[in-house]
Amino acid sequence: MDYLHQIKLSFTFYWKAFRFIDANNLWKLLIIPAVIDSIIAFLIIVFAIKTSGLIVEYVLANFQSTSSDKAVHSFIEGFLMVVIRALVFFLYLKIYRYLTLILLAPSFYIISSKVQMIDSGKRNISCTRKFFLNCSRGIKIALKNFFIEIILSTLIIVVSFLIAWIIPIAPLAILFFESYFMGYSMADYRNEYYNITEKESRKLINNYFGLVIGNGLFFNIFLLIPVFGMLAAPAFALISSGLSINYLEKRKSILCNSNQSALMMAES
Repeated sequence: MDYLHQIKLSFTFYWKAFRFIDANNLWKLLIIPAVIDSIIAFLIIVFAIKTSGLIVEYVLANFQSTSSDKAVHSFIEGFLMVVIRALVFFLYLKIYRYLTLILLAPSFYIISSKVQMIDSGKRNISCTRKFFLNCSRGIKIALKNFFIEIILSTLIIVVSFLIAWIIPIAPLAILFFESYFMGYSMADYRNEYYNITEKESRKLINNYFGLVIGNGLFFNIFLLIPVFGMLAAPAFALISSGLSINYLEKRKSILCNSNQSALMMAES
């Protein structure tokens, strides 16, 4: 299966996640993540507005234009305000995503376990120790991905300032990395349920590279829906990721079994 088909498939599984939640009456599981996520979003918006305001105030107070033309001076000041606010909100948006992954780790573990138990019919033995281990794994992966993403995004921005033709590509490259790392974190919760190690999980996730990218990409699109997107996007991304990987794994298993059966018949 090619990556473009996997991306398309990941989009359709957001709708299937909605149907799965509704069919199994799982809406109550989404309440706590929605409340926590709304608090995170509110605080991030407040901090982003205050931080950008302080930086803009400081820059403009120390800004000296070489031009005597007031119109040019005003244009440069306006441009600086837009750029500074955009960069600050860009950074805070990244912080929001990863704060969500970190603070919602316990809820994600519970939701993912419930979804996998229903979808697979296999109950995984759970205990307090395993709960904390799996939560810490999710947090560790989120922190690791955050620092890698910040480094890569910073490099892309710096390079785009140095090489002009990179500028149109830079936002797409940043979105690509954001989508991958977000989709990676969501997919790993599914793998945790089946006791897959971090190394094996990384290999499995990269086998479904397009699916992971698509899941993270649609998460970013989902956030654009007023109110509902912010409240539901994280849980929907988690559930759709788990269901889509289950679907491809079952499909692969069926194909392998059918090929083995065909080979055995041919040999006999």
